[in-house]
Order: sequence, then structure tokens, then C-alpha cells
Amino acid sequence: MSRIHRLGGRGVALVCGAVAVLVAALTQWASRWPELHVSQLLHIADTDAIAQLVRELDPDFKFVTGVEHYDGVYYYAIALDPFALGQAHDLIDLAGYRYGSPLWGWLAGLFSLGNPVALPLVFWFMTLASLFGAGYLLSRLVASGGGSAWWGLAVAASPGLLYSSTTLLTEPMQLAMVCAILLWWGRGEKGSAWVLAALVVVTCLLKQQLILVPFALLLHTAYRMLRGRSVNWPGAVALVAGPAAYFGWSFFVRTRFSAEQLAYSAGNIGFPFLGWLQTFEFASYLRVGDPYSMQIGTTAPAGLAATAVVLAIGAVAGLHRRDALGFVVVLQAGLVACLGWLTLLHPHEMFRIPSVPVALALASLAIGLRRASGETEATPSEPGYVPRFSLRR
Repeated sequence: MSRIHRLGGRGVALVCGAVAVLVAALTQWASRWPELHVSQLLHIADTDAIAQLVRELDPDFKFVTGVEHYDGVYYYAIALDPFALGQAHDLIDLAGYRYGSPLWGWLAGLFSLGNPVALPLVFWFMTLASLFGAGYLLSRLVASGGGSAWWGLAVAASPGLLYSSTTLLTEPMQLAMVCAILLWWGRGEKGSAWVLAALVVVTCLLKQQLILVPFALLLHTAYRMLRGRSVNWPGAVALVAGPAAYFGWSFFVRTRFSAEQLAYSAGNIGFPFLGWLQTFEFASYLRVGDPYSMQIGTTAPAGLAATAVVLAIGAVAGLHRRDALGFVVVLQAGLVACLGWLTLLHPHEMFRIPSVPVALALASLAIGLRRASGETEATPSEPGYVPRFSLRR
């Protein structure tokens, strides 16, 4: 037997995580060719309102140009000012919305031990660690459903997750946390409800849209109850901790920011499919613009079509099995259907924002393909075995 076959499920998962880290590191370097300075990956522009504060705290910080400004600046501000009691929260736009997802910045502030100079390196290590976790846990998730553990390599092949790694954003950790929740949920009552509650709280504070994950698992619980099957009641109660933490934090945020700071940009989310139709309309205008606009106008429809197909197939596969992953994919696909043109039109957002639902949809598809092919699943005596996570119908 070859060494690859002797790896077993956990060995394959480790390889998937390591490959994700390696590919991401190379992508980060390529994105800042010819010389990478980690602070540049935060994409704080020299024209940002917070730039002067950053210069004072870290004289060696490398800024980017105004057109390269991106979301890393918001998490940097949260790391400096975690509870919006200091100066940094007044130096970013749409601050109330930005503080709605505080955990990434909180973790960076915690791990930096209050040293602003260490923040870029901390964000970088967190990103690579999240990519490893995403590759490892996605592999374990697919294997737990009877699919090939090698599907964890999808993390290293995801344009959205790789782009997120070049901007030190949260998508890799989002995927890792959702996979961790699903794997723990699959333990049933054998898994500690307290651990599940902690995982869900972290996930809901990491990104607003992930509040749909505990709701999806509650729907899965309701489905099992209606079918007269066993229900993990301690786990179901633990799921409430996530939304409770999110709404509690949101209430605090509303007390800290003005109405202007709490505003949200129109065009980010709306009625189902309306944003998609507007994106196709705007893409048609860009096709006849300058050469760079033409590139967006001609490629956006194809990229969106491919994204929609993956999400649709993954959702159908999940609905067919009616498992926990399927319910999560369906709700996440529904959210992507509600995205607005600001999120869908430009390639960096088009691939990054749906990257977590797409990865989960691929996992759902991988499990469905393995089961449909009639291949046997791992047994408890095999090295790659992990318990199935509520796939029984």
C-alpha cells in the first residue's frame, strides 16, 4: 500500500490544511510582488482617516494607495479599540456595521498583548492558522459523511478564500468554525453542549451572516422531531447562545454609535435575485466602457453563473439527504441569492463573499456523489473513520 493510502483520514486532513497554508502564503507573496511586507496585507491606505494614528503607533507600517483600501482597516481599528470606547472607532466609515462582526479584531488585539506593532504579524498568523483549520476541518467534515477526505483541498483551490488570505480577512476562519460546529453537532449528546455553545457564540460574533448556522441546525432539529427521531435537546438549547450573544452585542453597538455610523450601504443586500439582475444589467454597461471595465462586464456573468450552479447543486444534494450540512447550505445559498450588486459585480467581492457557502456546497456535493456511487463508507476499524454527523434520514 502506498504512503498516500496509509495516511488515513486525519493524515489526509493534515495534508489538506498544510497545502492550504502553503498555497495561501505563495498567493500573498504574489499579490504584493516583488516584495511582501505583512502590514500591506491589511490594505490600510495612506489616505484613510485612521492612517495618522497608525503612523504614530507603528512608524514602520507600510500603507497602500487609496484605490487599494480594503476591509482589513476595520479589523485593525477594532483590535485597537475593541469596545468602541477609544479613538479608532471614529476613524472608520460605517463603524456601527463594522463593529457588528468584532471577533476577528478582538482576537488580534488579544494575541498582540496590546502591542500595536505586532498587529500585522498577528493578523497574518491568524489567517494562516485559519486556512489550516479550514482545510483540515473541511476534510474531516466530508469524510464524516462518507466522502473522500481529499475534498479538503478545495480550500487551497478556492479563489475567494485565497483572495481573503491576501487581505487578512475572516472567510477562512468562518469556514473552519462552521465545519467545527457541524462536526461537534454530529456527536449528538456525546458532545458537550457547553463546547457547542462556545463554538456558536464565536461563530456568530465572527460574521453577521453566520447567525444563520444555528438557525439551520434548529431547523434540522425540528425536522428530526417531526419525523419522530431522536433529538439532541441539550445541543438545541446550546445553539441559542450564538444568536443571543450576537443580538446582545448588537444592542451594545447601537448605544455606542450615531445614526450615521450605524448606516449600511444600499446595494449590499436586498430581495432575492434582485441584486443578481441588477448586476447583469450593470455588467452590460461596463462591457462598452474602458478596457478594464470591459473585463469586469464580460466576466462577472460567467463567475456568478458558476457560483449559482455550485450552490444550487449543493443545496439540492443537502435537501435530498436532509442532514445538518444540507440545512446550512440551503440557508447560506438563500442568503447569497439576496446579495446586492455592490457585492456581486466586482470580482474580488464576487468570489470572496460567497466563498464559505460555496465550500460548504462542495462538501455537500462530495458527500452526495460518494453515497450515490454506492461506494462503501469507512468502518470504525479503519484509520480515517469518524462518526457520521446525522446523515440518517
